[in-house]
Amino acid sequence: MIFQTLDDKSSCVGIYANKNLYFDIKEFPMGLEATWSPSSHLRDKDIEYASLYLEGRSVDPLLPEYLKDDWNDVTNKLRSFRRSLMISKIDMGQNCFYDLVPKRFLIEYCEIKNKITSYVLEKIERPSRYEFYKSLGLMLEDISNRRVNIDRRKVASLVGSSKWSNHAERLLKNSPYINYNQFGTKTGRLTTKSKTFPILTLPSDLKKFVVPTNDLFVELDFNGAEVRVLLGLGGFDQPEVDVHSYHAHKFLGSSSLRAKAKVDFFSWLYGSKSKNIKEISDLLEKDYNKESLLQKFYQDNTVRTIYNKVIKDVSPHHALNYIIQSTSADLTLKQALKMDFLIREKSSSSFIFGIVHDSVILDMKKEDLFLLPSLKYLMSSTEFGSFRINARAGKNLLEMKNI
Repeated sequence: MIFQTLDDKSSCVGIYANKNLYFDIKEFPMGLEATWSPSSHLRDKDIEYASLYLEGRSVDPLLPEYLKDDWNDVTNKLRSFRRSLMISKIDMGQNCFYDLVPKRFLIEYCEIKNKITSYVLEKIERPSRYEFYKSLGLMLEDISNRRVNIDRRKVASLVGSSKWSNHAERLLKNSPYINYNQFGTKTGRLTTKSKTFPILTLPSDLKKFVVPTNDLFVELDFNGAEVRVLLGLGGFDQPEVDVHSYHAHKFLGSSSLRAKAKVDFFSWLYGSKSKNIKEISDLLEKDYNKESLLQKFYQDNTVRTIYNKVIKDVSPHHALNYIIQSTSADLTLKQALKMDFLIREKSSSSFIFGIVHDSVILDMKKEDLFLLPSLKYLMSSTEFGSFRINARAGKNLLEMKNI
């Protein structure tokens, strides 16, 4: 049976099915099989999600004529309702959408959405990465339902300052929820949706005004994620020490030249022709043959990663960049999914606060800190070998110390 959720928040449980609205999970009809998008309160049910079949594409150009007019009509009404709610300054994070719009509109909207869901499931091939998309979508949905704690008074004090005024105004105006788009980039790196909390681009000076819901933030991140992915794809062992210090010692003769080794490595990796790095470039090329990776993962202007990520229309100049970045992004998300499962199963009320490139930020209670060794182990254990993990903790997003 195809159905639609009426709100994705875990506190707002409601569905449309069999031409009826249900607001009590105990009264949901049997045989629920498919809906449009992931919703965290459906995690334990075997549900097919049609939106994931599109892998980020808009559904509008794919619709047949008999659905387009009805869909355009109902989405125009939806935009009008959302605009009026925004003007009224109603916090959608604290209210259920189905309580704020007429029931007749919910029925009309869900009925056409059911038809579109059915059409997509019938006409579009199920992606090979579907199960990954599904697990990731549910985790990101959980993250999007948690309000970010911001010291709004201190942020407001920056309004009018020459340096931070625009950032502070946007932060106060945006929704205080992290709303990711898992299909926002070609490589698979996450982006955040417009007018939501900008976790990926938040300036450092504003991070100190973001505080945990529980006792402290804990950030775990890979040491040299992209470098280690390159080593892993090439079949090399992972250094137990900092990877840039390792290269400084190996190619420059001294680990104290870490900063230079890091710059030179990425310059070589992504195709710099600078004469200043020619000596180290020759050494790197001798040890790490980029051409062999391109032959393995890049043909006919298409990148295909070990995670079945397909990126088309890639120029030779960008191919290696896409291989490394896409693999690194998927690896981080896969490790985050493992950690998320452990936290949901074993913690009292800790949770994943957000994911920033190759780091995972946890919002933890003190009594759950016994899980940290297991969480570090889960993150470090990869198909490319054991990655070194950096760990920091603190009372806000900026002032965190190594642990």
